[in-house]
Amino acid sequence: MEKIEARRKVLFQQMLDKPGNLDVAFEYAALSSQVGDLEGAIATLERMLIFAPGLPRLQLELGVLYFRLGAYATAETYFKAAASGTNVPPKVRDKVNEYLEAIERNTQTSVFAGSVTTGLRYQSNANSGPSSQFVTLNGLDYVLSDNARKTADTNGFLTGDFTALFDLPGQGEKFKVNLRTYAEAYRDRHDLNLAYAELAAGPSFDLNRFGWEGYSLDLYGIAGGGILSGDPLTSVLGAGALLGVRASDDVFYGLRSEYRHETYYNSADHPRLDEKTGDRFQAQLLSTFRLTSSLSLGVSGIIDRFDADVASNAYWQYAAVVGASIDFDSPIVALPGLWNFGVSTQVSQRHYDDADPMISSETQSTTKWSINVTQTIPLDKTWAAQIQASYQKSWSNYDTSEFDNATISLGLKKVF
Repeated sequence: MEKIEARRKVLFQQMLDKPGNLDVAFEYAALSSQVGDLEGAIATLERMLIFAPGLPRLQLELGVLYFRLGAYATAETYFKAAASGTNVPPKVRDKVNEYLEAIERNTQTSVFAGSVTTGLRYQSNANSGPSSQFVTLNGLDYVLSDNARKTADTNGFLTGDFTALFDLPGQGEKFKVNLRTYAEAYRDRHDLNLAYAELAAGPSFDLNRFGWEGYSLDLYGIAGGGILSGDPLTSVLGAGALLGVRASDDVFYGLRSEYRHETYYNSADHPRLDEKTGDRFQAQLLSTFRLTSSLSLGVSGIIDRFDADVASNAYWQYAAVVGASIDFDSPIVALPGLWNFGVSTQVSQRHYDDADPMISSETQSTTKWSINVTQTIPLDKTWAAQIQASYQKSWSNYDTSEFDNATISLGLKKVF
């Protein structure tokens, strides 16, 4: 840093001696940008416009600097000016187009978007019950009650995902609000009827102005709650942060961390739920890649620490998720929109802190694997049909946690 500042002083003196020397001005502006003095870099290059009006390289550099400041209107003016000439180098024109696309994404204000999906789902094991009617508890064999055994059932479901985005006074700053809801009602197992909603809200910062091109930082609070079979199930309060970087239009990386305090409530059907109350700490490394115009890939890794009030419910969990999505032409002439097929798989391992004295003297370890496929069929611009199938398998040294479950669902999705 000292060497850069020393060089800036030398260049500043040279600019005073030779104010029309563009090479000196560009070097000074580049070093100023490197140390975070974007305003100084801008002032230098704008003075150069007096000596070289209409120079694409100069206009491009000014556009980039204003973009990093979050002054998108001014940046757009310079970018368009840089590409307006008849002899603009192809590299300059391509760079301008990249930034103009980024400006279009970043200048949408007060945006609201969402989706609602409703449908029917069949599950071979709706209650995640053990496959066997016999389990071993502390070395003794027991016969499970009908309610505890693997039970097939059908449910109706309704999900919602709503996002609102508002501009804040600061350049490159926005406020995001996201609400997710889920509800399901079963034909037979009414004790499994579930409803849950979670709200996340907080500011989002574009970090371009600090020299981190393509980076963003989201900070948000979390509040949620759910009911099970008509009784209070849980309430959640927490906070999170997401540091993201769009390496290109086709590649995104993110690092998410969250804290949640989860409170569980006892009921007549679940008299020991409050033992699951505790604090959750989660870190997630995620990435998405658009491999072609129609094929996308997503990969993420998750570390989850749940510090429950009762040690036998506290655990460490490690998970990996891989998913792919592909768009393809509709095989039905009457439905001309692009169809989408998605597949994802997840594997996780959970290791508990202490044994559950009601089940075993050994601490519990559980491994789960699941696979999910989804076929989305657009019906028009805002409606789509969805067919989804999944399978989940759980292996554990606790008989009560060994199960599998196959599901298939048919849903109707509305996007707005």
